[in-house]
Amino acid sequence: MDQDRKTRLEEGGINLSGALERFMGNEPMLERYLEKFLTEKSYAQLLEAVAAGDREAAGVAAHSLKSVCGTLGCETMQKLVLRQEQCIRAGNWDEAVTMMPEIASSYNGICAALRA
Repeated sequence: MDQDRKTRLEEGGINLSGALERFMGNEPMLERYLEKFLTEKSYAQLLEAVAAGDREAAGVAAHSLKSVCGTLGCETMQKLVLRQEQCIRAGNWDEAVTMMPEIASSYNGICAALRA
C-alpha cells in the first residue's frame, strides 16, 4: 500500500497502525479485508432494521458492525455504533435512531476513502 493510499485511509477514519497490528503486520491481508468492508452487509442491515423499527434486528446489526469496524480500525465509527448499540439495549430507541445520520456520514467517509 503506497503512502498516498495510507494517508487517504487515515483521513477517511481508519487507524491503519492499529488494524495492521490486529492483522499481525500482514498488509496485503488487511488490504483485502478493507476492500470487503464495501460489500459487508451489517451496515445495510442496520439501515433496514432502523427504517423498519425492528429493535432486535438493529441491535444485532449494530453489534456486528461494531465488531467489523473494530477489526478494521474504523475507530470513530466503532465508537458511534457501540453507543448506538448501548442505546438500543437500554431501550433508548429514539436516541439510537437519531444517531443514524452521524453513523452514515462516518460510513460514507470510510467508503469514499476505500474507493479513492
